[in-house]
Amino acid sequence: MQIFLLLLFLSTFLSLLSIIYNKKFFLSILLGLESALLNLLFFNFVVSFFQGASPLNAFSIFILTLSAIEASTGIALITLINRNFGNSNITSLNTLKN
Repeated sequence: MQIFLLLLFLSTFLSLLSIIYNKKFFLSILLGLESALLNLLFFNFVVSFFQGASPLNAFSIFILTLSAIEASTGIALITLINRNFGNSNITSLNTLKN
């Protein structure tokens, strides 16, 4: 179990690190957030499997639902931004302030 937890914490740290270093593009930020949420979901499944706790299973399904909502909203936003501006670079989206 300790190796699972170590790998999960390492992968979550790497996904959060990718958000910090790739904050120029909206798609990179969304992929990093999605990876962090899925790591949290897998962590909950591993813990609930070893401890047999059903409330953690319900929380895992809640996180999965939030992850799906975030992914669909992000894809819709990226589609609209690419359609209106031609690219998804965050630094070029300062026209949204109006």
